Amino acid sequence: MSALKWHEGNLTAFDTETTGLDFDNDRFVTASIVHRIPGQRPRTISWLLDPGMDIPAEAAAVHGWTNDRLHARLAGAEAMRITAAGDQPMARDGALFEMAAQCATAMHIETPLVVHNAAFDLSMLEAELVRAGIDPLSSRPSGIRGVVDPLVIEKQYDPYRKQCYKKAPDGTACDQENRVHVCGGCRGGRTKCGGCGSTDRTLTSLCAHYRIVHTGAHDATADALACIRLLGRLAADWPEIARWKLPTLHRYQADWRREQQAGLASFFRKVGKSEEAASVEASQGWPVQTSVAQQLGSAGAA
Repeated sequence: MSALKWHEGNLTAFDTETTGLDFDNDRFVTASIVHRIPGQRPRTISWLLDPGMDIPAEAAAVHGWTNDRLHARLAGAEAMRITAAGDQPMARDGALFEMAAQCATAMHIETPLVVHNAAFDLSMLEAELVRAGIDPLSSRPSGIRGVVDPLVIEKQYDPYRKQCYKKAPDGTACDQENRVHVCGGCRGGRTKCGGCGSTDRTLTSLCAHYRIVHTGAHDATADALACIRLLGRLAADWPEIARWKLPTLHRYQADWRREQQAGLASFFRKVGKSEEAASVEASQGWPVQTSVAQQLGSAGAA
């Protein structure tokens, strides 16, 4: 009997929702870990956290957690652990410690840690841990390893899939900046989607393109479950990634992400969007962005 490929065994998925995108100033609102063990129902641990700041309306519109809803659910607690066994109020630092322990354990025992857009979620986790005085993942004995990011993989294997045709057949132009699309969006790439209409590579869009069941966009638990399902489809469509050892795939993703960001920055400079190019260059690094990794290094040396 042949050995299981890395994606056929146990998997751990991690997903978060936050107050925003700034690693220095924004905070976690929710986070979920999903353990996939073949032959068993997925085991889920979720945390709801008081960010200690108002949740901006823009963020609440994405994930649904308004200030009133959050405080009503927490009922005075700093955080809440939510499992099938029930809810457990806890300190916010305790919730951060637990989610870090879950991720670190997966890495230590070489269980793939599946994170869509890992450069955001893991960077935010590292920043949150340092603020709480908890050892970041990068400083632990196993370091950060064995991460699998469907976003990076899909972009590498189908880089030229057209997501926006710029103009509709009648000549009406799309407005990318305001997210107005009259082109119909994605009409299929190397994996034919039948015309999913997606205009980006968010988890929701990739699930639509690859026909993956996604029960609730921007719900951390639903996103983590969908991420596992999406990864299985990618491994089937691009079997090369399933044949590699997990450390090899991790190393390749870091290279791919660097090339992808460099290409995007180059494109923005070519079309005269220097601010967008600078923003992309500042977000280099995977699975933790370079700017955050450098801050962690400085904090450790202080």
